[in-house]
Formats: sequence, C-alpha cells, structure tokens
Amino acid sequence: MAAYFHDDIAALRVLLHLMGTQEPGGTIRATQREIAAGLQLNRVHVNRAMRRVCALGLVHMVNRGVYQLNPQASLRGGTIEVHEPGRPAHRKPATRKVDQLELIEGFDEDPVIPAEFKQLILPGEPRRPKTEGR
Repeated sequence: MAAYFHDDIAALRVLLHLMGTQEPGGTIRATQREIAAGLQLNRVHVNRAMRRVCALGLVHMVNRGVYQLNPQASLRGGTIEVHEPGRPAHRKPATRKVDQLELIEGFDEDPVIPAEFKQLILPGEPRRPKTEGR
C-alpha cells in the first residue's frame, strides 16, 4: 500500500486508520469529521481520500458514517453479535465467528456490493467447502 499510495499520503493514512479501527468483519462506524479529527487532517483531505479508496474498491460506504472494508484489505477476523428473535434481553448476545473467505464468497450474489469492490476477489482463489452450521 505504501508503494501504491506514495503520491497520496492522506489516502494511505485514511486507509490505515480504517483498517486499525474496524470492528471484526471489517465494519467501521465513523464520520469523515471523526476520521479527520483522529488523523489531524482537514476534512476536505479525508473526503478526497475516502473517494479514492472507495473508487479502488478497498472500502464501501454502507450508510453515512458506516463503511465496510473489503475483506481482502481488512485481514481481520473475530466475532460479531447475532441477534436472535426471542432471546431474553438480560442474556449476553449470541456471537458467531466471522470468516473473511465466507464474506468474500457472498459478494457475487449481493447486488448491493459495487462492482469495483467485487473485482478485488482474486481470480482462481481457492474456495473452501462450506461446512454444516455455517
């Protein structure tokens, strides 16, 4: 990334910031103003950097203030909360393990995911067989 963004240090800093502040599964909940404050950058520079990393398919804006890192770029797993209907509120939420390859496999069928984001799926990437319970 450093070699690719050698001419745009703001985009590199923004991308690294997003990678470092992501939730398991690659979700980032932050406004551009918050990102700018965290990096001590002008919001205009963050806006331009976000447009660039989004155009490259590294990040996808889900909603205002909610971004999704492409799993190829996020390099992170973990667990996420799973909301089960009927589960008592006083009980700890159920969780499920996030598998980056599983997320990538779902891209082809998801019409909401931009084509630039899908292009980062490596051709010939070995697909793991799905196991029961996933």
